[in-house]
Amino acid sequence: MTLLSEAALLVLTLKIGILGISENKLVRTPVDLPIFLFVLWGILSALVNSQHMVTTFIGFRFDLKFVLMFLLLVNLNPDEQFFRRMSRLLILLLLIQVPVALVKYTIYGQGEGAVGTYSYHTGTHSTILPLIGISIFMGFFFFEKPRLRYVIFFLLFILFSIIGGKRAFVFLGFLLFLFLFWNVGRKKLKRLSLVTPFFILGFLACIYFVPSLRPTFQNPRHLMDYTVSYSTSYSAESGKASGRASSLKEAYNMLKSKPLNLVLGFGPGSMSESYFKEYEGKLRSQAPIEYGMSQWVITSLEYGYIGAFLLLWVLTTLLRRNQKFFNTTEDKYWKSISFGFKGIWFTFLMGFFYCAIFRADLAAFIFWFFAAAICSLEKQRNVQGKELYHGT
Repeated sequence: MTLLSEAALLVLTLKIGILGISENKLVRTPVDLPIFLFVLWGILSALVNSQHMVTTFIGFRFDLKFVLMFLLLVNLNPDEQFFRRMSRLLILLLLIQVPVALVKYTIYGQGEGAVGTYSYHTGTHSTILPLIGISIFMGFFFFEKPRLRYVIFFLLFILFSIIGGKRAFVFLGFLLFLFLFWNVGRKKLKRLSLVTPFFILGFLACIYFVPSLRPTFQNPRHLMDYTVSYSTSYSAESGKASGRASSLKEAYNMLKSKPLNLVLGFGPGSMSESYFKEYEGKLRSQAPIEYGMSQWVITSLEYGYIGAFLLLWVLTTLLRRNQKFFNTTEDKYWKSISFGFKGIWFTFLMGFFYCAIFRADLAAFIFWFFAAAICSLEKQRNVQGKELYHGT
């Protein structure tokens, strides 16, 4: 999102919120209470830490801009056709990442330079976007029809991750597949048996074609040893934490230096970047963390551990609402999307400890869009007392 579009989103959300409250038509969502408490906690943290108002706003902006989009969509209450068309557009946008990554591979080679349509180089997208894409197409495979094209699509997303050279995909992908298989149910065991060999093939391909993992074929312990070493690493040049586990440790060490910070953090925006250097987070350059800035690390440093748990509460409420929608909808398209959203939700949960998932633009947009679609369609059906949409 650009600053202009974010400003327009904020104005529209405030306008609809004010009108909804004044006319008693504000639509309630599962995230209202935890988000309200999160904002209050952030304001309290900013006041206690004497955080500048602009820096505080920047912190809220990074974490809540897509939450505002979610609230706006739910209150605008578009019809089912809007959500169906937009969901198909987003799925197409995900698929486009693969051929673009292939083209970039011919220019940059394997690595973080080949990250689809993104103009900047980062490895997060080569891990998170394939997991989201696989979740969606597994939904269609299990709950629409077991078409070969769905298997081809999720294999293409594995290829996208291989092009990005992402080691994390092997581990996060394995956890995602276990989660999806566990949620499929006994009635889909035949389809599960059809797709499992392709998952195994994809895993083996990831290990073989990612150079740092290839020695696993000679020494199976290499995979675990490499993971532990990588996640607990420190930069040889700066001495700063450069792994996810070491970053968690350093964040805790920073917070425990002052017990109140364990609860309130150092204030919203204190770890956030800004176009204006005078408003950049005061901890940005001081933190002994070079790499591995997960959402948990950033949120705990800015809002304390209470703030981090409030965001996890947000995710929990959406999972419950989606499960209710999944159990009651009879439309094959939306049942497939709902199952896919389970995988996207689990990806977000893992991403909370892997990357700044609430700030990963395309991934966050997809998550909050589908969350809005599920909440809106559930509400529309409850109002009418029946299924409002049919077809595939």
